[in-house]
Amino acid sequence: MNNRNLLVKILHRRERRRREAQGPAFESSSMADMAFLLLIFFIVTGSFVLRQGIFFSLPSKTAGAVQLNERQIVEVYPQNNGFRYESVVLDRDGFKKILIARSDATKDSVLVIYMGKSVRYERLVDTLSVARESGMNRVSLKNADRG
Repeated sequence: MNNRNLLVKILHRRERRRREAQGPAFESSSMADMAFLLLIFFIVTGSFVLRQGIFFSLPSKTAGAVQLNERQIVEVYPQNNGFRYESVVLDRDGFKKILIARSDATKDSVLVIYMGKSVRYERLVDTLSVARESGMNRVSLKNADRG
């Protein structure tokens, strides 16, 4: 019995020394897992592609009405197969040349785009793109179906 108590004491002492030598332990594998999960989350949800599009500034709420003469107004009716300008259907390059000539000839020209319900949205985007490329800074949209 005495040997057994002595053996138990020795084992307890050895276990206590082992704990003191190791010190407090910190399990870091779960912290590393969490860091990698957050990294993957931010990579997947982040957007690294610059948005492309046609950017233009809208008038402010306090902007008043502007009076224009007829020479400053350029009216176009986008069609699904081109651009109708003064009863003639033009392709993109022809319409762009006309817009460049009009914007060079008349300062502060305004492009009035008459859109109908049957015309695809892509044609409006293309019209705005041609206006931007030709140097037209002022654009107005109208509903062609209302007259």
